[in-house]
Amino acid sequence: MKNILKFALVFALAAGLAACSKNVKKEPAADTGAGAGAVTEISADDSYLMEDDGTGYGVGLISDASVNLAPVFFALDKYTLSSDGKAILDANVEVLKVKGIKIIRVEGNCDERGTIAYNIALGDKRAKEIKDYYVRRGIPAKNITTISYGKERPVCFEVTESCHAKNRRGDTVVR
Repeated sequence: MKNILKFALVFALAAGLAACSKNVKKEPAADTGAGAGAVTEISADDSYLMEDDGTGYGVGLISDASVNLAPVFFALDKYTLSSDGKAILDANVEVLKVKGIKIIRVEGNCDERGTIAYNIALGDKRAKEIKDYYVRRGIPAKNITTISYGKERPVCFEVTESCHAKNRRGDTVVR
């Protein structure tokens, strides 16, 4: 797990710092086999205009800004961040700062176990926990929205613990 985490962090930072010539948006596929450290590639809209509000997140037009942000994973029935989760979010913050991106959405997700209402509430707590961490790291709260998808957006469909673990996550999406 630590090697996967290190790879995800290094990859997210390297990709965030590299100038990319493509403008692609890839939605998470069913199960790509990438594992718990998988990185989702997201692209900002070329016409997205940033305003300088003194936060240090950049000014001007983002053009071909391909951003790689890693998801954060949670233990069963938990919404507190692990030390690995905090390290992933720290890497995401650095990518957001380097790319000058300040408007994001945090999506809370759960595995298939539990009721719809329970999973919506748990996904909401996970998203808010991530948002609070981003705010503590300097991203203004007004620039972060949260949503809970509960168990409605799985990335893995097998009925195994390793698959359930991939679905218990918080995704950060560039808006």
